[in-house]
Amino acid sequence: MKKVVTIGTAGHIDHGKTSLVKRLTGVDTDRLKEEKQRGMTIEPGFAHFFLDDYLISIVDVPGHEKFIKNMVAGAHGIDGVLFVIAADEGVMPQTEEHLTVCEMLGIERGIVVLTKIDTVDEEWLELVEEDVRGFLKGTFLENAPFVKVSSRTGEGFDVLKEEIKRLAESISRQKEETFPRLPVDRVFTVKGFGTVVTGTLSGGRLSKGEIVEILPSKLESKIKNLQTAGADVEVAFPGQRTAANLTVPKEKVQRGNILTLPGILNPSRVVDVTFTLSKTATPVEKRIKVHFHYLTLMAEAEIVLVDRDVLNPGERCFAQVIFDREIYPVYGDNFVVRTISPGRVIGGGTILHPLEKRRYRKKFAAIFTEKLKALSGGKENAFLEFVKEMEPLKINLLPQLLNISPDKARTFAQKFEEVGKVIVSDGFIYTAETFNRLVEKALEIVEDYHGRYPVAEGINRETLKSLLNVGDELFLRIISSSGLEEEGKVIRRKEFVPHLDEKFSNLKEKLDSELKKSGFSAPTLNSLKEKLNTSSEDFHALLSFLKKGGYKTAGDFLLSPEIYRDIERKTVDLLKQKGEITVGDFKELFNLSRKHAIPYLELLDAEGVTVRDSSGKRKLNV
Repeated sequence: MKKVVTIGTAGHIDHGKTSLVKRLTGVDTDRLKEEKQRGMTIEPGFAHFFLDDYLISIVDVPGHEKFIKNMVAGAHGIDGVLFVIAADEGVMPQTEEHLTVCEMLGIERGIVVLTKIDTVDEEWLELVEEDVRGFLKGTFLENAPFVKVSSRTGEGFDVLKEEIKRLAESISRQKEETFPRLPVDRVFTVKGFGTVVTGTLSGGRLSKGEIVEILPSKLESKIKNLQTAGADVEVAFPGQRTAANLTVPKEKVQRGNILTLPGILNPSRVVDVTFTLSKTATPVEKRIKVHFHYLTLMAEAEIVLVDRDVLNPGERCFAQVIFDREIYPVYGDNFVVRTISPGRVIGGGTILHPLEKRRYRKKFAAIFTEKLKALSGGKENAFLEFVKEMEPLKINLLPQLLNISPDKARTFAQKFEEVGKVIVSDGFIYTAETFNRLVEKALEIVEDYHGRYPVAEGINRETLKSLLNVGDELFLRIISSSGLEEEGKVIRRKEFVPHLDEKFSNLKEKLDSELKKSGFSAPTLNSLKEKLNTSSEDFHALLSFLKKGGYKTAGDFLLSPEIYRDIERKTVDLLKQKGEITVGDFKELFNLSRKHAIPYLELLDAEGVTVRDSSGKRKLNV
């Protein structure tokens, strides 16, 4: 497969961008009837040509000020720019705006193309070139190659192609693949195929037959067919101009939508950003209403300055953006903003926190500023800040928070786990400090439980897990790190032995007294609890302890070891004499009512002393 490089055109209206593209590719990107009539590009046009080992895709964007929003959409995802300036006019208003857009979108490479050189003489051309170089000083195009061409005669195009090849070679094609996003810039139907959407694919790969999610509608669609460079393909790669044939009606998709893998992106109405004001703009006060251009979407928004009250031309600051609708932002993406009236590009920036939940308040300016400094310090710093702020942080949020692939999300987190900075468990990420606090909390809870219920084996496993509010995997790690031990369904301190303290010794004495007074007609558990005048927790803790010491429950009755042994001995003696006994025989032997006799006999059956036959009589279990 040839390496793909996407190059955009930029420049003032009627400076020859479309003619330049047609001369390079043979494709007239003014495809709309209105464009033919008006002689200007309204929607971005697309063309491509092959240059040695490269497939060069060209995005021809509009130059007229009324169509600047389409220029922003078209400029998204390009690797470099052909910055077009007509030799007969030089720098014009949209020249400045387009340069601002390119800078705000993070474009770093380009070629300055002076067009229409056949319309001017050498002296004028030298003056224009000098003026352009002065205009570009201090920008990413300051040291860019200058190529002079005539689209009418073809002069200079051999040189331009060589410079495009050098530009392509300078662009690393080893871009980190994240997850696929296709910002939709065109939607149309093709007879016999149905709905087709186009855009510049970013992040990861899309495959024919794959299921994608359309945002913001959250509709799912199968990709019936894929095309890049006008040819059917099985897989589209990042950076390629891509057409996807979908299984949803045309009216369900529109420009500004995003095609991506299901379940990766979450909506947001508030984002934290770095915001740079254009050198040609006027100062911005604390709050400003703007048109926010992001990928192929335009939304109305309010920008709130975080670390200052006024932003001057050419300055950068931290800001919060509040939208009039939900968008699907991703960390590290660039954006452009325009004033609402008049519509002028005034700056742009980079998204830092795509899923901000808190609205900025001036009294928290210092806290916000520190947080945003951390987020602007690269993915590793941002990761630790996100974990701290959103703890426990869901791993499945990392692709959007850090602009990484889902596959890389877990390995990215595990790298920090290996050096002891975070704990990854149950699909969540915790700071090491939080994990240590959970270990301490577990020890405190168990120690407190032992203190309150020394007669109990330990605290119920599920109760402790609920109090810690963690999943199974993290719970096991906490128990392992805390030195506690798990046996059966209880957690306890190692080497802890259940015992009677003064409080429970007194309760046991009262209980034994009640049992002794009752004789064979044992009291119910509820009546015992009332007689002891204690809490349910204390009573059941004592009961569990006593049962391990030989106390028996027969239905709802409690028997002391001595009473139970008497019942067992006398029953065995009677059975040895008679061979079998009835419920009536058992009642007569102990002078019991039926409500006591039946549970006692069932206890003897359960203990393996007796066995009940089909007639309801008991025999010795031999």
